[in-house]
Amino acid sequence: MSIRIRGIITALLVTILLLTGCTRNKPYVETYEPYVAPTMESATPYTTPLVNEPPQDLTWISPSEVTIGYFEPSARAEWDITIHNGSNDVATYLIAYKYPSRVREGYEFPEQQVSAWVTVSDANPVLMPRETRNIMVAVEMPKDATVSSDKWEFWVSVCDTGQDGNIITELCSRWLVQMKEETNV
Repeated sequence: MSIRIRGIITALLVTILLLTGCTRNKPYVETYEPYVAPTMESATPYTTPLVNEPPQDLTWISPSEVTIGYFEPSARAEWDITIHNGSNDVATYLIAYKYPSRVREGYEFPEQQVSAWVTVSDANPVLMPRETRNIMVAVEMPKDATVSSDKWEFWVSVCDTGQDGNIITELCSRWLVQMKEETNV
């Protein structure tokens, strides 16, 4: 076989490998996070229902993201956080406001006073094994409050308080807030 033909065959093989991938076991990621459509019509958060049924043997929360649009002083927005206890044991959770460690591009970190604006209807729910429960979370901006950004974010943390050891799992729901334009300073 001539050098030219070997070169052509080698080039074809390299091209095939590049187009099809060099490995058969490519990573597969499946999320149970719904797409959240933003709204500019009211201060009501929007989310869409889950497309896939979440696993019953894993602990999870939903939604992973809530978008609040057209928010302004004296407005209140509320949404249920769904918590599922996937363990075989009774679990007590702590649900609370969390200052984010990072924010989505285009959003700012929240003002310190935002933590006082967030309330949770049941901050310490006790869930039986495989139980799923909705917990209402609300953010209410006082009438005289101001913020320095028209887009900011905070998180709602869900943590199993019965965990032992050095590593504690915390699940967070991201809340993206878009202010009504004339309300920011």
